Amino acid sequence: MGRITPAPGALFGGGNFRLYGNHLEINRRGFKGFDVIYYSDVAGVTLKGKNMFVKKAAMKNAVMLQFKKKD
Repeated sequence: MGRITPAPGALFGGGNFRLYGNHLEINRRGFKGFDVIYYSDVAGVTLKGKNMFVKKAAMKNAVMLQFKKKD
């Protein structure tokens, strides 16, 4: 099986996640590949310091993305 590569043309690359015009890709830990979250599925976003919490409409828990710098 070949290696999975992220889609080209990312607007922002944050290490283990990438932001695109219509979706967000998050690298899976311990597995090969990544999860894709489309912006139309996002119910809310919360920023706290270096952490961004993305809540999907169909999920009770949120996905946490961590930035290296607070800017």
